Amino acid sequence: MKINLLDKFYGCLLGVAIGDTLGHPFEGKIRSQIFSYFKNFGVFLDSNSDLFRTYTDDTQLTLHLAKALIKGNGFNLDYIIREFVNWLDDPPIGPGYGCISSIQKLKYGIPWEQAASNSGGNGTVMRIAPVGLFYCKDPKALQTAAIKTSIITHSHSAASAGAIVIASAIAYLIDKNPETGFSVDEFFNVIINSISNSQDEIWEEFIEILYKLKSNLDMPLESGLIKFSQAGVKSPYFIEQYLGQAFVHPYTISTVVCTIFIFLKNLTSFSDCILELATAGGDSDTVGAIGGSLAGVYFGVENIPPNLIKLLKNKKKILKISEELYRVFEKRFLTGVI
Repeated sequence: MKINLLDKFYGCLLGVAIGDTLGHPFEGKIRSQIFSYFKNFGVFLDSNSDLFRTYTDDTQLTLHLAKALIKGNGFNLDYIIREFVNWLDDPPIGPGYGCISSIQKLKYGIPWEQAASNSGGNGTVMRIAPVGLFYCKDPKALQTAAIKTSIITHSHSAASAGAIVIASAIAYLIDKNPETGFSVDEFFNVIINSISNSQDEIWEEFIEILYKLKSNLDMPLESGLIKFSQAGVKSPYFIEQYLGQAFVHPYTISTVVCTIFIFLKNLTSFSDCILELATAGGDSDTVGAIGGSLAGVYFGVENIPPNLIKLLKNKKKILKISEELYRVFEKRFLTGVI
């Protein structure tokens, strides 16, 4: 069966926005608390649609990064900085400190090397989907672009590693057919190899955690989230009060590992997958956004329920940017025209 790559581009960026939108009302809540609000999330969603009115900075910055790649025919530092600064006029919705502080400095002409925050938070991995799409045919350029787009705002190596892993996962999933599935072993080989041989201590720790995740995929969802919710988090950032709870920490490694865990446990339905992602607990909007990119690119837009697309604000804008990104990708990588 021939894969429709445009369908996958649409699905990926819509997936980011849907997961972000669904997770936003639950941000900062423990998973058990979230599930005290309803017995069936789908029914709750239908009758409480006013709660799900907007996505957050995760989607905003994803779209700005996509626009920068479109204008620059790939990574171009000037376009990316310009688009990130343009985000300040949106205005930002629920921004994290790492992004907002760095980008405000960029606005006032401070070089990115000085502006970047030494944060290992989710500000880069939440927006990385366009890099995974655009460079899906070029793993080396994907890794380079993921790092370069990351360090503009986050100089911490965990942030770069998370961006590479998710971008590589998107590139792997883009030509997979949900009707036939894919090799989980191969999936892990791809994402682990994407950050191997760096000699960076944090990257090596990340690899160990990914191997541990792979060997624990048979755990029940709740148990797995409790196990990995604060994976890699060190004192003083480890949150003791959430020990033994499903509350995904906003540290890149924790969030990426929990997101991949949920995605791999829900490979039969975009709807089931996105609802589990959005109710993960903790940094739920970002788990939704990152996991939405994986589910979206895997299932494609044809397998996203219309009611979830209808829920989105600016859906036409997202579709337009998705197609423009695809056309630039097509020209550069599929027709050989640069």
